[in-house]
Amino acid sequence: MLLRRCTQGLSLLSLLLLSVALILDDMAILLAAATLAFCILGQYLVFYSSMRETIRSIEIERTLSRNPVRKGTTLQVMTKITCRVPARMHVSISDMPPHQTTVIEGETDIAAGPDPESRTHNISYMIVPVIHGEHPFSGVSVQVRNLFFEATMHLTREGDQQPVLSVQPSGLFAPPPSELTDGSLDLRKTSTWSGADVHSLRDYVTGDDLRHVDWKVSAKYTKLVIRKYTAPMSHPPLVIVDLPWDGAPYPEKAFNLMISEVTGMVRHTAHTFQQVSVLIISGPNIVHLIREEKNISRVIAELSERMHPANRFVHFYHTPDRSDLRSRVRDAENSAFEETDVKLIAFYETLRDQYQQVLDNMRSPAFAGQVSRALSQIAFSEAFLFSLESGDSSHIRHVVRPLRSRNVRVQTRIIKSPPPGADPAQDPLQTADGGLPS
Repeated sequence: MLLRRCTQGLSLLSLLLLSVALILDDMAILLAAATLAFCILGQYLVFYSSMRETIRSIEIERTLSRNPVRKGTTLQVMTKITCRVPARMHVSISDMPPHQTTVIEGETDIAAGPDPESRTHNISYMIVPVIHGEHPFSGVSVQVRNLFFEATMHLTREGDQQPVLSVQPSGLFAPPPSELTDGSLDLRKTSTWSGADVHSLRDYVTGDDLRHVDWKVSAKYTKLVIRKYTAPMSHPPLVIVDLPWDGAPYPEKAFNLMISEVTGMVRHTAHTFQQVSVLIISGPNIVHLIREEKNISRVIAELSERMHPANRFVHFYHTPDRSDLRSRVRDAENSAFEETDVKLIAFYETLRDQYQQVLDNMRSPAFAGQVSRALSQIAFSEAFLFSLESGDSSHIRHVVRPLRSRNVRVQTRIIKSPPPGADPAQDPLQTADGGLPS
């Protein structure tokens, strides 16, 4: 417990009066000092009683946007804090996330003034878990103060630590382990075909299929050895979904159509190729990556959980592309070279300098590197990108560019809301092979 300035001043005054009373042997001054000390003690008892009443009235209710989550995944915490503050008291309450998480956005504190009725305060913030395991919340920190005293308490009641955050150990974009040591990418797939070629042998690991044991080699070396087969196969297409921003209105009918199209594409891909990969983005933000999943039920469950407008931490706001800026610089130079009018030449030169200045100061966005790292883990020869005709589409270029560099055929599907009175059977999609939306 801390003494505030008012109490500190009264305490010093009481000590001063006591000292003077002892020196002068004056009973009146001693009585004044004692009265002042009893007043401070009385205020302490009143504060202690009010503080206990405030602590008992605090109730915490938390909800998580999803649980369990993978390590490194962003999730939203929504907390309802109910409390009643007595007269002449002020309370500050801080929600304390698990120690193994990092708060990246939002507020975790509330402040409440005197109120005879119980009030509910809502806070929301984003956290990122950095260590896998089961992590309960750390409780809440409560600071209670009045004119004379101030105290801080850390509440760790069972209800204050709920719910328990379950963090999975594997990251979203951790590359799969490779047996190659020269840094090259191994795109060969393990096959169960007995007639396919064997490209390598390795020691048996618990859980391996015994049908792949090379019994002759195992008998020779007195240990189990597994065959790894190479089989020709066509890679399944990659499904990319661009979710709308939850901070702006979006066409709900078109969004429902996109959900239906994505679900149908995922089911068809999983049925045809026995696996499917889905990259979910929202503007220049990667939301989730499903990599070569064979369980179609699990894919559909994850899509149903994540296919909703997402919170965007990064926005491009019609950011021009670097290649477009370089093209504009060249066009301005060519126009200035071919022009004969002095004023137009000066105009094109100024325009070129402005474009060049923007180009020199522009940095490559982190989103482009994130997309490249995510896509480098998946083998595919075709991609379908689904997006709504709403908002800025500058980020789509940073998705298409790494695909084109890998000679991947991209089909961009911009879904529009059907006009009033349109035929429901009419296809609302616009497809551009390898192109970008206008």
